[in-house]
Formats: sequence, structure tokens, C-alpha cells
Amino acid sequence: MLGVLVLGALVVGVVVYVAWPLVRPASAADRLDPLSEAQRRRLALREERDLALAALKELEVDHATHHIGDQDYAELVAEYRGRAAEAMRTLDDEVRAAE
Repeated sequence: MLGVLVLGALVVGVVVYVAWPLVRPASAADRLDPLSEAQRRRLALREERDLALAALKELEVDHATHHIGDQDYAELVAEYRGRAAEAMRTLDDEVRAAE
């Protein structure tokens, strides 16, 4: 009986310890500083780059599984490569300028 009580207390303690960060009030240290305009621009460029690269991967799969024709594939690959390259060039320029 005593063992069950000790085990129950231990389980409750572990649950409270694990759940505390989720239920405690937010402190000032939990808040992020607002992004500057330059940081927002770089974030948008990274998102554009990542979306274009993800679209290229999906196109590769669609083309390999014959869900998209050669003509459409070539046009879309050129478009997404251009978008990804432009985003990377602009991002590199902004990062270099910030240094």
C-alpha cells in the first residue's frame, strides 16, 4: 500500500514537472523581440527560396511518376529555379550588406 502511494506521488510530481512550462504564466523572457524590417525581408526571402525548392522536389517526383508531361515539367522547372535563384541572390546580397 505504501509503495502504491509513493509511486502515485512520484507520478504526480513528474506530470507537474513536465506540464509546468505549458501552464505557467508567460514571462518577459518568453517573448520574442519584434523583427526589424531587414529581418522580415530576409525571412520572406528564405521562405520564398524554401517554397521554390520544395516545389522543385515535388515536380521531380511528379515527372518521374508521369503525373506531369515533359513540356509542363520543363516550363515549371525553369520558373521555380529562377525564383529560387533570385531569392538566393537577393538573400546573399542582403546578408553581405548587413555584415
